[in-house]
Formats: sequence, C-alpha cells, structure tokens
Amino acid sequence: MNKKTISVTKLLLALLAGCTLAASTSCVDEGRASKVGEVAESEKSEAGEEPSAQEKYSVGDIVETKNLRISYLSCGEYTGYDEFSKPKDGNKVIFCEFEFENISDSDKLASALDFNCFADDNSCSEYMWSNDEYLSATISSGRKAKGKVYYEVPKDAKEIELEYESSWLSSSKIVFLYK
Repeated sequence: MNKKTISVTKLLLALLAGCTLAASTSCVDEGRASKVGEVAESEKSEAGEEPSAQEKYSVGDIVETKNLRISYLSCGEYTGYDEFSKPKDGNKVIFCEFEFENISDSDKLASALDFNCFADDNSCSEYMWSNDEYLSATISSGRKAKGKVYYEVPKDAKEIELEYESSWLSSSKIVFLYK
C-alpha cells in the first residue's frame, strides 16, 4: 500500500470510530475548561463570581474539563510530505500534539475531528497526509491517548489558533495558540 492509501485508510477509520462513539455514548456537557489547579468557570459562576474572558492556551499548558485533562505537548512545522501531498504554493503544514486523559467514569473520544484551525481569523483545511501519530482514540476511564492534528496554513500567517470543541451540546470551545 502506498502512503496516500494508508493515510486515507487512517482517516476513514477515525471517522468510523467517531461516528460509532457518537452514536453509542451520550453527549454530556463538559462545561468550560480551566487550567489545572484553577476553579472551573462554571464553578465560579455558581459561587457568584464573574467568569473571566476566554483564555488561550500555549504549549506546556494543561487544560481540564469535566471529563478530560488535555496537555498541549508541542507544535511545529510538518515537512514529511512528498511531491504529491505537499501544501499549495504560499502555504505550509503545521502540527499540534496533545495528550488526552479521561478523568470521567465513561469512555471518551479524542479526535482531530473536534478541532478547527484559524490563521488570522480565516478557516484552514485539515492536512490528512501525515504518517505520524494522528489523533483518534476512544479512551477508557483513567487512560490516556496522545496524537497530533495537522493543518495547511498560509506561510505568512501572524496568528494561528486551534479551537477544540469540548462539548457538542453547548458548542463550548477551548482555544490553543500555535507557537
């Protein structure tokens, strides 16, 4: 099998796993995220305090929701492509690596499909031709999964952000900064 066939197979398996998990588990609102050791925004609101503005997280930060502990491990430029999978002229491929730990009592999905990328506030396409650790896993309670997400972005982008949808019901998002 060639690299494209393997990558397409990985993507199809990730999509199938996501659809299966979404159909078989309930979507529980995870609430707002907080850095580990801080009080969650939902707890601040219940205590009568004003919630702070949405925070943006950088490499090295650990974000905790009701069900997941997300560690932002690294980011960089991906160059492992060939002449058939290279980015468009004027673009580059970036990656961000995360570790997800399930701190709930039921299985949770960690998937690149829950991320969106914006370069200078413009939506960017996911890059699906990497043979590295693509983020897609069903995580049992107490277990961890690690993987990367990839996007094709303009080379001259000033600010690149990844939004992770932490709850399908409330559309809550966690924002991670590239670099």
